[in-house]
This record gives sequence, C-alpha cells and structure tokens, in this order.
Amino acid sequence: MNLQKYINSLFKIAIALSPSLIIISTFSLPSLAQPTPTPGLRFPEAPNRDSPERTGAGGRRIQFPSGQDRGKPQRTGAGGRRGRQNSCIITDNGQPSLTALMPTSDNQGQTVVENPKLYVYVPKTTTQTGEFVVIDDEGNEVYETNFTPPTQPGIVQLSIPTSASLKTGKKYFWYFTLICNSEDRSQDEYVSGSLERTTLGSLLNSSLQQATPLKKAEIYAKNKIWYETISNVASLRTEDPEVWTDLLKSVGLEDFAQAPFVDFGKPKP
Repeated sequence: MNLQKYINSLFKIAIALSPSLIIISTFSLPSLAQPTPTPGLRFPEAPNRDSPERTGAGGRRIQFPSGQDRGKPQRTGAGGRRGRQNSCIITDNGQPSLTALMPTSDNQGQTVVENPKLYVYVPKTTTQTGEFVVIDDEGNEVYETNFTPPTQPGIVQLSIPTSASLKTGKKYFWYFTLICNSEDRSQDEYVSGSLERTTLGSLLNSSLQQATPLKKAEIYAKNKIWYETISNVASLRTEDPEVWTDLLKSVGLEDFAQAPFVDFGKPKP
C-alpha cells in the first residue's frame, strides 16, 4: 500500500513538471530562420576580447591560414643567386635579399580583382634598370614595364594596370627582375610567382561591400585570398602597425615587418 502511494506521488510530480520540460525543450531547438552557410565560404569568427592573440593595441589582428604548401619563403627566383661575384645586389650585415611578400615557398596566391597589387622587398642594388612582366598560362605577355629600382632598400608596391585586366579562372605568372648586365641577361637577379583570379560567393561579396579595410582583410584571409589580404593590411600599416606585423609573421615574413615602403625611381621610357 505504501509503495502504491509512492508511485502515485511520482506520477503527480511528473505531470506537474511536464509543461516546464516542454518549454525548455522548445527553446533548445535551433531557429529555422537562421541562414545556412554556403559550403566552402568562410566568415570571420567573433573576436575573443580576452584573447591577446586576437586583439592588440590597434584592434584585431589578421592571421593568414597556414597550409602544407607553406614553407620558408622563396628569397629569389631560379636566377637569383645571392653572393655570386657579378651580382648587382648588396646585402650588408646579413640583410635579406630580393623577396616577394607571398605566403608560400613557391610564391603562389589567389586574387579576386582584375588588377591586383604585389609587394616585393628590394635590397640595395647597383643597377639602374629593372623589369616587371606578367604572362598568362599560354605564354602570352599580358603586361611589361621597365623601371628604375628604388634608391634605398625597402618594400615596393607593384600594380597591374587596367589595360591588363586579369580574367577569372586563368593563371598568370609574374617576374620581377633586376637587370645586372643588359648585355648578359643570365646575370639577372629576379623573383617570380603566380596568381590566379577566382570568385567569391554572393554572401561574401555583400559583406565586403560594407566592410572596413580591416574587416575585408579578415574575410579575404579566411578564404585564403592573399593578394587582397596584404593590400588591405598594407593600407593600415601606418595607423595600426601591429596588424601588418602580425600578418607577415603568420606567413614567416617577420624579417620584413619593419622594412620601409619605398618608391621606384623615374620610370624608364
């Protein structure tokens, strides 16, 4: 008889609690109104305000994703032989040589614009002649220009003009050359790389239209679009140098974080 009363009591308690259980289970269901992320697209995560790795004196920092193809950055191209007798490159006190600011050892990267920007560290040099060439994957010359190297070591920005707009889905190869001896081009010092123009989904494009340069850089970095990542971070270098330093450090280029930005000399005719 006592057991029956105990069972009845438990039954009454369960009945009394059941509305609360229903309410709790209702709130635990996911909202059907939330959008489903498009596969392959990556949006930046919300910042952890307490994490020193995500915030700094100047705000959020940008980390470019690492990958299996990332290694020690390529310092020069196949023709860039540091320390040879006839080189026009001078690297005093262990200073770095000609280097493309790229995230992989083979200097490959992606872009989403027709006219991306490239960044190259140019050391002290004795030559007065340089050359920048872009060709497509069929060997056709897309763009070529000659220039006078900067008068001091530093980072130069290279822009592909609108006359040489890159096409989506095509791969291009570029060569930045210091011509040490115009009569013997085997003496050239150069660095080379490639770029491929790709596209982003409509959701990301919509986010980019209203984003600040820092936010744009973060979106591009999450999606491994190097050329636009570094261009947006470079625009913030003066006001927030930590962002620039952090990006270069994430791809093994911290040696160039303090290098000044320099201009070319007078363009060659």
